[in-house]
Amino acid sequence: IYNGIDVERFKKRDPAVLRKLKEEFALKEGAVVGIIARLSDIKGHVYLLEAIKKVTESIPEVQLIIAGDGNMKRRLVTLCRELKIEGKVHFIPSVRDTAGVLSLLDVFVMPSLKEGLGLALMEAMASGLAVVGSRVGGIENLISHGENGLLVPAAESGALAQAILELLLNKEKRLKFANAASLFISKNFSAEKMCLETERLYLECQNA
Repeated sequence: IYNGIDVERFKKRDPAVLRKLKEEFALKEGAVVGIIARLSDIKGHVYLLEAIKKVTESIPEVQLIIAGDGNMKRRLVTLCRELKIEGKVHFIPSVRDTAGVLSLLDVFVMPSLKEGLGLALMEAMASGLAVVGSRVGGIENLISHGENGLLVPAAESGALAQAILELLLNKEKRLKFANAASLFISKNFSAEKMCLETERLYLECQNA
């Protein structure tokens, strides 16, 4: 039985809250890409930063939100300086209201080298976001390439950059994937479904 999430919570977007968050995080006008994950090498942040550097060559105004804490923070900040993208990257400590952060994004990226099911990815899809993920672990259970998102090989910043660009430059495709992602999560990974399946399992055990 897979973990389920409160799908409805991620569908609500308050314009007033959105404006406040944009001011709080000092976001400018332009496309926003993001990730919510602990700052660990296994999550692939390094490849995302390298990809964003490539994306800026076509979309100079792109911005990246990295939400989460971890022991890689200093290394990632240093890499931003080396890539000369520090002004485009916003580091946000771990947040309780992931729905609020997700509402700021145009594209969610999970470039993990290894991954279980990927709760943050599920929440992003429930929020109606176009998503890009590595072709590893549980991510492949959530993203159907070309249907509700894009899959790329792990640890390949070039392929990651191309996928991000594909979504940012094609609004029709981005919205198509976003809608499909939201429907997929609602149908397969809602908290209601998790509870029903858990109840069914208990009943089966009682009757065995």
